[in-house]
Amino acid sequence: MGPGQGGITFFMRLLFLLPAFFLWGRHLQAQTPDSLIHELKTIRGGVISNRAMNVFLSEAVGYYLSSIDDLTLYKNSVVADAAEGSLAIYHNLRQAQGTDEPIGSFISIGAKANVADAFSAASDGRPYNNRFGFLLKKTWVGNARAGYSAGQQRTMEALRAGILHALEQEIRRKAADYETSLNAWDANEVPGQDLGAAKQIARQKFNADLQAEYEFEFARRQSEALARTFNYHVIAVNWTHLSLYIPLITENFSTSPDLATEPVTRHAYPLHLNCNHTRLWEGSQFGRVFASLAGDLTLNNSRDGYGLDKTDNLYTGDYRNFITPALQAQAVYFPRNSHIGISLRLEQNFGSYSALNGRLGIPLVLINKKAEPAANFEFQVRFFDLSDRLGPRKGLPGKTSIGLTMGIPFSKISF
Repeated sequence: MGPGQGGITFFMRLLFLLPAFFLWGRHLQAQTPDSLIHELKTIRGGVISNRAMNVFLSEAVGYYLSSIDDLTLYKNSVVADAAEGSLAIYHNLRQAQGTDEPIGSFISIGAKANVADAFSAASDGRPYNNRFGFLLKKTWVGNARAGYSAGQQRTMEALRAGILHALEQEIRRKAADYETSLNAWDANEVPGQDLGAAKQIARQKFNADLQAEYEFEFARRQSEALARTFNYHVIAVNWTHLSLYIPLITENFSTSPDLATEPVTRHAYPLHLNCNHTRLWEGSQFGRVFASLAGDLTLNNSRDGYGLDKTDNLYTGDYRNFITPALQAQAVYFPRNSHIGISLRLEQNFGSYSALNGRLGIPLVLINKKAEPAANFEFQVRFFDLSDRLGPRKGLPGKTSIGLTMGIPFSKISF
């Protein structure tokens, strides 16, 4: 082993041991139900605590999940786009810390593919172009700002005190029941072990699980109380993300300058980079408003930029690769207590593909039995080349199309 390899090996071992030390530290914090109750009593906030606001925002933000660039605070999400034939899956890498802190930033990873092409490929007798690729997203979430009156704050403090004392009774009852079960242990049930030491191991595991459960439950009940009583004027939050789509499989198709020339196989590589900033206003009277501004870069080509004509499976014309910058603006509105909203989106592309595209949507939110958004559907009318920069019906079946998207957040909240 070289003189530098020992240090590298030690550093790698240290990296692997850090998560264990972190979990061990969390394990020690959950020593007794009394320490958990004391921790909950020290949590303060405005109308609700920081983690309770995270839970509140997870439901408010989750009302709109129509594309891979929309935000969800759940661990996992699936977004399907019938117009593009795509299916994307995202996974949030952040783990809930258990402490009362705002969201901050996190990283999501996922995959995206064109699943609809499989059916047309089978009927056309051609290879399947799935455009399978890797998704990577970094999101920064600003601190939520809540506007409320002194009377609304007093009401929420009273509700929080009631929640706290109810949870205290639950924690003490569960702890007492568990101690009763421990007293019923027999030494024969843990052969070769000290009975007291074995009970202590089980007790520490119970206390750690109890802490994780009730830290979240305290936040969830505060969020639920705020959502049901509307004890606020406006809650505002903003977030910015930088996302990257990296195709792992190229899409193959045939092009030719004209029908008399031998076709050439091309390989599309639609690398995509997007930067998006969104603001959300949640009003107790007017409802929920999203406003987004985004810019992106796409590695484009004449075929995808509607610059070629199609005859059967052959694209004819001057084939080129180029980068397409674009600016996008979007507004989404849900009236108060409504699961149906309206959205409007404009996209101006620049360069060789300079089309102005638009989209009018009617988002619909399905709520589960916990009054949380379980699935998001958006019925869309898409408008292409509104400024006629590409020429009349150039490479397009028409200037409009109908689309449907579906977004499903699932698993647990990451915060």
